[in-house]
Amino acid sequence: MTHITPVDEETYALLQEIMADEFTELVEFFLTDTEQSLVLLQHCVATQDSTQVGTLCHKLKSSSKLIGAFQLAEFTNLLEDYKDHHDQQIARTHLNHLCAEFTQVVGWLKQKPAIA
Repeated sequence: MTHITPVDEETYALLQEIMADEFTELVEFFLTDTEQSLVLLQHCVATQDSTQVGTLCHKLKSSSKLIGAFQLAEFTNLLEDYKDHHDQQIARTHLNHLCAEFTQVVGWLKQKPAIA
């Protein structure tokens, strides 16, 4: 049975190797930027600003994939579709899943040493 983690171990380790001394700063930036983006996304979904939701999600999806948070990227991708379908209820559901998954990612990252 395969255990799925919030962050792909192999992708994370590879990024850690590539980034070397700047890795800790990258992870800290990801956490801070994602937290701020989620606050903005909550506001944008509440005010039905689908264009801004699309823009924020596109950026968040890329940074999530970079560190190996593939499920987070998938939830972001689902929310990004709000810019096309404008379904408020679906957007709120995807946003809730996105926030819950980010909590999982944060927990996983806090258990990992920043530098190997």
